[in-house]
Amino acid sequence: MRKLFALVALLGLALGQALVVEVQGSLEEVEAKTLQALKAAGLEADRVLNLGEQVRQVTGPGFPDYRLVVLKPEKGSVEAASKNPMAAIVLPPTVFITGEGQKYLVGTFDGRLLFGMLQVYGGEVERLTWRLEAALGRLGIVKRLPPAMMPDPSSGMMPALMYRVPSAKVEDVVLVVETELTSNGLNLLPNVKVGPVTVIMPCKSEWARVMFLTQPAGGFAAPCRFFAMQMGPDVLVGAIEPVLMTIMPGVMNTPAVPMLQEARRVMTEILEATGGVPYRPGQ
Repeated sequence: MRKLFALVALLGLALGQALVVEVQGSLEEVEAKTLQALKAAGLEADRVLNLGEQVRQVTGPGFPDYRLVVLKPEKGSVEAASKNPMAAIVLPPTVFITGEGQKYLVGTFDGRLLFGMLQVYGGEVERLTWRLEAALGRLGIVKRLPPAMMPDPSSGMMPALMYRVPSAKVEDVVLVVETELTSNGLNLLPNVKVGPVTVIMPCKSEWARVMFLTQPAGGFAAPCRFFAMQMGPDVLVGAIEPVLMTIMPGVMNTPAVPMLQEARRVMTEILEATGGVPYRPGQ
């Protein structure tokens, strides 16, 4: 992983953490245009989440319109998860739509950066990246939002928190994770299979309010992902590393940092509840 982060640092601003495009029109018009652009690029929406309304119902007014288009898993997502289960931290891909009035920002993650960092870029994964870029390109001029900084290679931080549960069945581990998420006040979507990986997508309105008021483009990672995969007699279970979001522009030195640290604490407790032990690739 140290070599991977060093590679990304060398690539620098040639890549982005997120791809974004500005689109004029009402929320309904922009959503319709986005769905049409995705379909034209060979991608299919599985569901559209009204995150903005959900957050306002829980935390009160003051949060903008925010829609999340969760895509159906296709060959690229399956190939990425099969090559490296950590890719499940953004799979299946999400396209976010946020803004107000007649001006909206539509975006997703930059697969060239993330998939390259996870060493899965190429083949169907590369084609998935092209399709996401092509879909946004149908809406306007695509801009790459580069990270404000890259993680320190010596820190050992990975994109995912991972645990290995000995002598377990993936179905049982998924049930434990979903039960723990619910008891911690997170809303859950039905889990989805992406190749050999089961992806669980929870969301907490209070976390979403703080994060997306600080950096709306963080929606490429929402809802946050937990994942589980059978690994021989054991189960690999993990989740996106929330502190990784602090490398996005405008996040450091804001209330989003303690929120992300709190999210990491809760997510770690949920993973530990499975009975697993910390895991790093190669162990």
